[in-house]
Amino acid sequence: MSRARAVDLAGPGGWLLVALLAADIAVVTRSTDVPNGSGIPYWAVWLVGIAAALVIANLLSAHLRPAAPWLRPVEALAILAVVAMVLSDVTMAWQPLRDLGIYLKAGEHFRDGAPVYMQTPLTLQPLDRTNYPFLYPPCTLPFFAALSLLPAAPAQALWFGLSMGLGLLALRLMGLPRLWLVPTLLWPPLFQGLWVGNVAVPALALFAMAPWLGAGLVLGAVFKPYTGLAASWLIRERRWVEVAAGVGVVLLIAALTLPLTGLTAWADWLNGLRMYQTSQDSLPGLYGFGLPRFVPFALYAALGAAALLAALWARGAESLARLGTATVVASPSLFGHGLLMAIPSLLSLRSPWFWLAVGFLSTPDGMQWWLAVVVVAASWALPSMRRVPAAGSTSGSATATEWLHPLGESASPWQLRADGRPV
Repeated sequence: MSRARAVDLAGPGGWLLVALLAADIAVVTRSTDVPNGSGIPYWAVWLVGIAAALVIANLLSAHLRPAAPWLRPVEALAILAVVAMVLSDVTMAWQPLRDLGIYLKAGEHFRDGAPVYMQTPLTLQPLDRTNYPFLYPPCTLPFFAALSLLPAAPAQALWFGLSMGLGLLALRLMGLPRLWLVPTLLWPPLFQGLWVGNVAVPALALFAMAPWLGAGLVLGAVFKPYTGLAASWLIRERRWVEVAAGVGVVLLIAALTLPLTGLTAWADWLNGLRMYQTSQDSLPGLYGFGLPRFVPFALYAALGAAALLAALWARGAESLARLGTATVVASPSLFGHGLLMAIPSLLSLRSPWFWLAVGFLSTPDGMQWWLAVVVVAASWALPSMRRVPAAGSTSGSATATEWLHPLGESASPWQLRADGRPV
């Protein structure tokens, strides 16, 4: 994309992105109600909301910018996305902390000596989401068993507070200014992760700390093994000590918990994973919106490998950011909070592309969220879509004014290591 075309995003090209996002939101929410099951069409409420927001924003723009009173495309994109975020959060806000419920039930079963992992495939989707299967390895069970000793309310408060604190810490480490922290809580991937109590939110902190504490990339794979792909960045950067430290910590945790879990639990876990995979054949909803639900396995594997290679082709922080997105592509099952690993890639986009991708991720989660991944992947090949030059590029792509971008014109702390040298 030439520089002229990049500048055009403030004009007709930008309004084309606005029309694209508006059409996407209207189409994918045509069968969605607000709140869920109320019979009130999502798209109708969204249209009323954006109409009011656009009028208010235009009045403010005319007051604050008399020389250029009309809204810019990037501002319209942000309004479309934010209104969709609020409505989507309302539609997803049912059965709070249901994933935490899965963890606590697994801890209780472990304490009682009852089976923790699946022994037979699922044939019916549980109405109570806390009855979904527990999939994490046995070394996590003593922790959840200890947490389950608390009454429900304190356990939930402790988990939610810890998750929010670590999630906000992760965002700050990735460079998000304090001013943007509270609004970001409305973003459906983060809102959903906090609402259901998924471990993806606190685990995000391990990914965010990677430029300074790379061993955390290996440790994060304890909860979600596919995120271990990000640990290949340590090999790419020849950070062998941190590779060894991460592997050592994982082995130490496994060794310390082995007297409590025994070897049988590990065999049961592997068998439970096989049962879960078998269950996906009859209950496609277990895939979420992961690629294996929509494409043949060979194509899913090829796309995952391509994303991994594209990530390893880059260097430094750019490679790490791409690997976060590669874990999304390679995930065997994917739900909204799985997109959190793509935050650094999203933040690397120029404002119009950033808000387009965020807008795609602002509707209730589904297959259309892959459009945001497509935007990110396109930016790897088209440096002018990015706030900074792609690795190895000699031509700048950031515009002189990055208005309405969370990072503005500043660099992310991810661009520096803890000792101040470039990553």
